[in-house]
Amino acid sequence: MNRPVALLAALVLTAISVSSACIASPGQSMAFALRATSDRPNDIHFSLNHGNRRNQSSMSGSFPVRELAGLDVNALRQPGQHPISFAYIREAGRIDCSGTGGNSVAGGQCSFAPNTQFSDFLSARGVGRPSREESYELTMVKASRDLVDALAQSRYPRPDIEKLTELAAVGVNRPFISGLAARGFAPKDLDDLTQFAALDVTPEYIDALARSGYRNLSADQVTELKAVGVDPAFIGNMAAAGYRNLSVDELGQLAALDIDPAFIRSFAQIGYANLPVDTLVELKALDVTPEFVRALQARGLHPRSADQLVKLKAVGLDD
Repeated sequence: MNRPVALLAALVLTAISVSSACIASPGQSMAFALRATSDRPNDIHFSLNHGNRRNQSSMSGSFPVRELAGLDVNALRQPGQHPISFAYIREAGRIDCSGTGGNSVAGGQCSFAPNTQFSDFLSARGVGRPSREESYELTMVKASRDLVDALAQSRYPRPDIEKLTELAAVGVNRPFISGLAARGFAPKDLDDLTQFAALDVTPEYIDALARSGYRNLSADQVTELKAVGVDPAFIGNMAAAGYRNLSVDELGQLAALDIDPAFIRSFAQIGYANLPVDTLVELKALDVTPEFVRALQARGLHPRSADQLVKLKAVGLDD
């Protein structure tokens, strides 16, 4: 894996860790807020806050109404103040909330209770027995028995509590694992699987690359292309500009530097056509532009090749 992709992978995993930290440490009581909107009648914005001013954790997001068991949406939308209660229930635990609400907003207090049966399951499978804080994190990321079973059936390494939380947080599930496997992709370890999901490397994306002529790629190659935004549209645009059958590395370099047909045409229009990919990359990396070329020409300099342009820019001739 090249350095930019490796760096991106590190940033992805850091972001996951930060997200997990933000939902950790549930207190005995947590404050909640609900907000219903007319433009999304089937969703409710749900936020939780707990801790003190110096060490406060929070979670917020849009949730389908069906995920907030027992919530009376009609009462929430009615004018005035009414009792409001609901529960957010997942395999790892449940959060029970009660308060008052009306006029499409509500607030009150919640409490968290781990599911001891789920903890027993994780312990029996060798994942570990989660603490209360870990059970809360597993609840919020929707960790499930099925994910643990799917990992085992696909012969991935057994996750610990932290890794299971990461996998669930980025949406890894049985269909995702089996979809990759059906296309010949089985990331070599759990970090790679997490990275696939975090970058949204889906079975559909792999199929799209195959239809564009890029088959039998390694996991690292697919990740590299996805990380820099290569998709069928980009491949097609480059082909239309005269750059067909590019290697994965060439596609990755072009996309990473945002080299598009317009950039290529701008040099063709001033006499530098059919440039090799390496030269295009050098031009863009050094910020060589048609304006730079015109400035050279105004000074009586007329480089005959793009390589000469690169050399002139590299020595700072435009300063």
